[in-house]
Amino acid sequence: MNKKIIYIVDDDLEDEDLIREVFRELGYEINLKFFITAEGLLNELKKNEEEPFIIISDINLPRMDGFQLRQKILEHAELSNKTIPFIFWSTTASEAQIKRAYDLSAHGFFIKGHSYSKMKEQIDEIIKYWTNSLAPHLK
Repeated sequence: MNKKIIYIVDDDLEDEDLIREVFRELGYEINLKFFITAEGLLNELKKNEEEPFIIISDINLPRMDGFQLRQKILEHAELSNKTIPFIFWSTTASEAQIKRAYDLSAHGFFIKGHSYSKMKEQIDEIIKYWTNSLAPHLK
């Protein structure tokens, strides 16, 4: 069986280092693939047959923001038919942003933990939830 893969879209390279360290400490057998732009993620989804376990996206990204990314996935028939959990994870959020995320069928919205231990706790909760959640495997 292949390792699960998580796609993370975030242009903050410091967060990337912290996230990698959290996954090492938690001991999850998961590959992480980071994208600094929404376009990079879309290209990967279109060309790669392997479905990611989860997509975690920041809202504030260069050129195309996280909401636009989610909209593009929903508009692309082949991508929208896949049952990939899509989670927003941002430094801050307004009530309007949270509503917009769920209007776009997001599977979750989290404020990034402001400490290493909080980030670790959030990531652990997300992985445990989606590991235990059942979803159809559509192609």
